Amino acid sequence: MQVRILKGTNQIGGVFTEIISKEAKIIIDFGDDLDGVKRLENIEGLTIGTPSYDGVIITHNHQDHMGRIDDILDDIPVYMSDLSRRIFEMVFCFSKNKGKIKRKTINIEDRKTFTIKDMKITPFIVDHSAYNSFMLLIEANGKRILHTGDFRNHGYKGILLEKTLKEIGKIDLLITEGTTFSREQIKSKSETELVDDIVDKTKNYDEVLMLMSTTNIDRVTTMQKVANRTGKKVIHDIVLSNILQLVTQRIPNALNSKDVGVFLPTNYYIKKDKEEYKQYIEQFQERINETGKMLYGKFIMNIRVSMLKDIERLKTKNNVLNNCCVVYSMWEGYKQEKMYRKFLDKMKELKIDVFNLHVSGHADCTAFNELINITKPEAVIPIHTENKEKIKSFTNKAVILNDMETYEF
Repeated sequence: MQVRILKGTNQIGGVFTEIISKEAKIIIDFGDDLDGVKRLENIEGLTIGTPSYDGVIITHNHQDHMGRIDDILDDIPVYMSDLSRRIFEMVFCFSKNKGKIKRKTINIEDRKTFTIKDMKITPFIVDHSAYNSFMLLIEANGKRILHTGDFRNHGYKGILLEKTLKEIGKIDLLITEGTTFSREQIKSKSETELVDDIVDKTKNYDEVLMLMSTTNIDRVTTMQKVANRTGKKVIHDIVLSNILQLVTQRIPNALNSKDVGVFLPTNYYIKKDKEEYKQYIEQFQERINETGKMLYGKFIMNIRVSMLKDIERLKTKNNVLNNCCVVYSMWEGYKQEKMYRKFLDKMKELKIDVFNLHVSGHADCTAFNELINITKPEAVIPIHTENKEKIKSFTNKAVILNDMETYEF
């Protein structure tokens, strides 16, 4: 077996992993780089030339893991969850003004093994800030490889990690994300503890705006728990309202609860008659109309930086947000981006308090220890990290690679 990290031994996001057995050659994840990283434009046999790969497998629907899916040559099969695809397409439509993914994909599901030539591949659902994220167990040539994708053990599904790893059992090679290796934090707070923190900071505010990832379903649950404890209504923006119809009916949402409002930001309102948006807006039109009244009461609402003009209008023209705060519940690194700096500067100008209250979507030290102690790998390759040497603090079986280097076993 051969493993090569085409990109991702020294960066977070945009990581491509190549695995080769006697008969098969696959890629795991094919996403966009984060801002400021030089893009690897073309890969022979994957994006240009004669196809030389037998499949590409996508672990979850974040842009940095699947954003380049349409660059893959048409004759190469792409495997991913149908639900992840639908979520990505919806967010892609709203954020990039583009429609559906062009290429066909083959659905994968939790614990349902599929084969690519002599490789047996089994996806396992893991806790992450993207719904329906998978670890992948790859078995071929008498060897067992576990590719973690992005994972953690401190979300609402975190308790499943130990059970899943015990089910997988001992492996020969572990390929693990190391997003948090550059951080000093040893143990992350849980989503449940985050609820306590947000309640404590926001209980005296009438309006709470949650600046968060629209696809972070755990954070939506946290938002609902905060609302329940502080006596506030919940308002979801139009994108989140649509996502919740796909992922679950257990979370109160605009189609199963009259207490949940739907906010249509101005930049989508002006496009509501365009065909690509109609399907996402029309089903909520009545609730959108009713939500205007909710804005004059106590509420908690998810927001994005693209809603800055809406927030400014509500504050200065509609006499709303008079006792308001923003909860910044995202990775701190985004604050370096121009849109986020502009947003946060405007909050200060509008005299809206901002609190930084967040827990990571990625594994902390306790999760790495659990991962390695249970699977007992013979070798461990760190990826998706800016500090790959940190893996040596968890295991003496570390294999430190640079991009394009091959590990054979």
